[in-house]
Amino acid sequence: LIEDNAEMREYIRYCIDPSRYNITEAADGEEGIQKAQALIPDLIISDVMMPKKDGFEVAQAIRSHIGTSHIPLILLTARASLESRLEGIQRGADAYLTKPFSPQELALRIQKLIEIRHLLQQRYTGGIQDAGDDLFQQEDEFVTGLRAYIFEHLDESDLDGDRIGRHFGLSRVSLYRKLNALTGQSISDFVRATRLSKALQLIREGHLNLSEIAYQTGFSSISAFSRAFKQAYGKSPSEMKNTV
Repeated sequence: LIEDNAEMREYIRYCIDPSRYNITEAADGEEGIQKAQALIPDLIISDVMMPKKDGFEVAQAIRSHIGTSHIPLILLTARASLESRLEGIQRGADAYLTKPFSPQELALRIQKLIEIRHLLQQRYTGGIQDAGDDLFQQEDEFVTGLRAYIFEHLDESDLDGDRIGRHFGLSRVSLYRKLNALTGQSISDFVRATRLSKALQLIREGHLNLSEIAYQTGFSSISAFSRAFKQAYGKSPSEMKNTV
């Protein structure tokens, strides 16, 4: 919650159900940006008219930083002009509320933006997707880039969060928070899911034996590959190969 007016911060807190959300406050835009980059929150609410950095600058900073670009953002302002609303949208705001607003309206905006994020997560937590799935063509740009990087290094069993984070300019913690917000998965779970989706694709193509597939997708042994594959797909690699 980024708001320079203490009374307005208190009012916004009143609008938000404390049993559902934990709130961190910042008294100006600069502090808000710093806290957002450190904490990677699920959602940001920001006033527009503030010292040091205004809400439009906050929106631009949030959208331009790889660690925070995915975070839903609500801007609050006393300006009701179309020009002001358009600028907020252009800078990357997901919602734009004009003061005074009702507690119900703010609460509903928060609920819907977080629900949308959870729906996106379900694409990943609902089951491992096939590498050829058309859904992958519509996913978040960061997830697309992360998947591409993993594919480039798929045969390397030592691919971990520290190494991936360095490539994207993120700490391991920031990478975990961003990836978890987008997919509901940890780094290791996402890497394993990516390895297995590629393995499934290679099995379906039928050009390689299972040992070759295991090592090409970064598994240290055929037994480790078989266990992970069966846990993910409910069939062993050999059973899957026989059904293709």
